[in-house]
Amino acid sequence: MVNLLELFGKRIRGLRRAKELTQEQLAEIAGISLQNMGEIERGKGNPTLVTVEKLSAALDEDLSSIFDFGSSVLTKEKAVQELEDLLSGATREQAQAILVVAQIILQEK
Repeated sequence: MVNLLELFGKRIRGLRRAKELTQEQLAEIAGISLQNMGEIERGKGNPTLVTVEKLSAALDEDLSSIFDFGSSVLTKEKAVQELEDLLSGATREQAQAILVVAQIILQEK
């Protein structure tokens, strides 16, 4: 079963990144704590309706689009950003393993 909080968190993260905002910046604009912002994006926080409205306004998005989980189309640019984010937290060994897998996938063309 799909976790609604995780979907919401991913949606907020995607919208935030699309607007090139950090978690800190979005939290400040929305008037919420950085801890709350992080919990929401990780799908661990259960935001109130007031918080959802604040995020909607801070992201300059209609409330309905905040809950449009189907429109999270991954562009090549977004995929590259996601990979960069993953690699930035990876160990050297993990980064090497990811590189090997990517090379294998790209050779299959």
